[in-house]
Amino acid sequence: MTPSTLSPARPTGPSSAHTPPAYAVTPPRAQASRSASAATIDLRADSPLATSATASAPATAPASAWVSTHAASTGTRTTTDRTPLLALLAPLLLFTYGIVDWVDGLDNLDGLRGLGGLGGVAAARDQGALSVAAGVLLVLSVVGFAWLTTSLGARLRHLPLAVPTSLLAAFGAGATGAVWLGHVTGLLGYAVPSALSSGGAVLTAVALAVVLVALAVEGLLPVGSLALASLAAAIMLLPWSLSPLASLVLLIALAPLTHPAGPS
Repeated sequence: MTPSTLSPARPTGPSSAHTPPAYAVTPPRAQASRSASAATIDLRADSPLATSATASAPATAPASAWVSTHAASTGTRTTTDRTPLLALLAPLLLFTYGIVDWVDGLDNLDGLRGLGGLGGVAAARDQGALSVAAGVLLVLSVVGFAWLTTSLGARLRHLPLAVPTSLLAAFGAGATGAVWLGHVTGLLGYAVPSALSSGGAVLTAVALAVVLVALAVEGLLPVGSLALASLAAAIMLLPWSLSPLASLVLLIALAPLTHPAGPS
């Protein structure tokens, strides 16, 4: 042992006079830990080690910020609002249906016989290609309005109408598709009551009207849009096949819905 590690013990008084003088021996391990702690305490703010330790501490901040931003963007993508697209697509499908149905009806005029049967479709039996196309467009437009009704019902905050209107619109779309399929396959004849042939579309229209009124009541839809939608429904009920005009008026009425909804 070296003299630096030996230190004479302090006298303990007369009671310890019979004990031989002892020396306190400091273990090398304790001495090393003491020197390490002294070196740690000696780290000043202006020392290179302290500067490097301080600089490495916030290095994880940008990574955590990137993770949170990525998670937020992922959550936004998973909850995309389809209402703006549906508010534009459904009236356009209805407009296209009206045009095709009007052209298909020209075969009832003198000199234009057989125009509705252009090309023909084997599955449609005696129906023509234009008739089948008009039926497909009608089903797609009703499905689009049913989906739009469901999306708009999800925006309601106070009136509990989302579930009933969604079920009613879905039932109307399904009924419309079933009737059209029955016509195409020949399971349903031409002597089908109008309540059955157009009942599905009417149910979907009623569900959409209820949702639009509820949105106007809650202040989520301008009253002018509700008035234009009512005018479009009135034009649709006229016996002059003015569905293209009604669809354009409805497109203008649903224009405020083509913008994404703000945070609720």
